[in-house]
Amino acid sequence: MEVGKVPVEILKRSVFPYLGVKRKEVLVHSQLGEDSSIIDFGEYVAVLSTDPITAADKLSGFLSVIISCNDLASCGAKPIGILSTILLPEGTEEATLHGIMKEIDRAAKKLGIEVLGGHTEITSTVNKPIISTTAIGIAKKGEYITTKGAKIGDDVIVTKALGLEGTAILATDYEDLLLKRYDKDFVLKAKNFLNEISVIEEGLIATQNGANAMHDITEGGILGAAYEIAEASGLGIEIYEEKLPIRPETKEICRFFGINPLKLISSGSMIITASDSSKIIDALNKTGIEATIVGKITKEGKYFVTAHGKKEITPPERDEIYLVNKDRIPT
Repeated sequence: MEVGKVPVEILKRSVFPYLGVKRKEVLVHSQLGEDSSIIDFGEYVAVLSTDPITAADKLSGFLSVIISCNDLASCGAKPIGILSTILLPEGTEEATLHGIMKEIDRAAKKLGIEVLGGHTEITSTVNKPIISTTAIGIAKKGEYITTKGAKIGDDVIVTKALGLEGTAILATDYEDLLLKRYDKDFVLKAKNFLNEISVIEEGLIATQNGANAMHDITEGGILGAAYEIAEASGLGIEIYEEKLPIRPETKEICRFFGINPLKLISSGSMIITASDSSKIIDALNKTGIEATIVGKITKEGKYFVTAHGKKEITPPERDEIYLVNKDRIPT
């Protein structure tokens, strides 16, 4: 298997058949496209999600918190806290751990949540710091949203712009290289996309204004998220290329590295389906959050619609950010 998410077909064969006993307290079970599990606690439900950070270097601590809490936001849940497992390679200096924890603390304070616990370990089995974060949130029973809730005829809405996380990671980790081609203001603006990668606010707003399904756009970009929300709902989807919001900095940096922004990790952007999209868009716009209708939920078929016709959207492959390596960096 290659670097990145395990392919869908392998997940179906080697992961999903082996999930223990289904408990009656679990309201949303593990399945393709669902990033969170939901457990019944009477009037409220607990929402849980876990994610590792492997694609970033300098931003790993901060991202580990935001990304995991974004999964909760996709359910319309309010994050309460996180558990962080930090694995460090042999020979790691204390300053590295100190820096990671400062970034985790910064993100937790930004979201108003607590670091509830976790585990730190030095191990010869990793060659760079790995952070795995479990996020815990709360929602009222009956008021949460799932990825599988899309309905035929729903508009497909995307918030903010695509590729924010991937752009920020590349602009940070390859800043010196980019500064040889672009001016400081351009690179700084791209790095500052980091400040927009939380989708908690839009998740709560969309939940309160009639969203049928939500999914944060992470590895695999918009095309991967579109596939997953349609697959989870058992329906089709069409995404219109001409409608997709991509900022100039993302387009230019993707062009520089020779990667596709539509398949680039895009935390900071939420995909939402709704029967009444105008209500959600108006509510988001009132808080300063951009929202764009980019597609439609259909009865069947998953298609990317371009000026040249329809192309089938296939299961998400490894994210484009993993294609950026020393052998592919322009000189």
